[in-house]
Amino acid sequence: MRKMIIAITDRRISAAHDFLDQVEAVAAARPDMIILREKDVSEAEYRYLAVECARICGQHRVDFCVNTFIKAAAAIGDGRVQVSFGTLGAEKDRLRGFEEVWVSVHSPSEAVAAEDMGATHLIYGNVFETSCKPGAVGKGVAELGVVCAAAGVPVFAVGGMDVNTISKVVEAGCAGVCIRGLLMASRDPSEVMGRLRAAAGGQ
Repeated sequence: MRKMIIAITDRRISAAHDFLDQVEAVAAARPDMIILREKDVSEAEYRYLAVECARICGQHRVDFCVNTFIKAAAAIGDGRVQVSFGTLGAEKDRLRGFEEVWVSVHSPSEAVAAEDMGATHLIYGNVFETSCKPGAVGKGVAELGVVCAAAGVPVFAVGGMDVNTISKVVEAGCAGVCIRGLLMASRDPSEVMGRLRAAAGGQ
């Protein structure tokens, strides 16, 4: 089965001076989805970025997902949102209207609980050490395998994903991987995507 590759944004490490230009380049590389993860902006600024990113993704036929900002996700109307495990518990009622609820989890117990609360997809990490979370020890492939076995919904690995680690997490049973730095900091995301697809086991 083809493994999904999901791009996660981070404007702080964008290779292009204009963040939306980098999003355009990443979308042109055709990941399976782009998650707009810019938590440190105002809701108004996030909504503007979300509208623009959704437009770019639509042009390239790439799925788009809003992170954290539930109102913006509902306004865009793509039926998809990504939230933390804590937000899932606090906002269950507001999340019921979404077709896809992607939830970040950090343990097997959280994975099971998130699924029970309505998560349709799980993002588990950090599997390896990552610059996104300095000092956080990687949880490892073994625990990823436990999460994948326990969950009845697709699980995606995040944290330290590159062409060398993807094959390891794929073997653990995950449905795909989430990539931040390799794509956002690249001046040639299409070339990077080609290598990632090959490492994940096919186009």
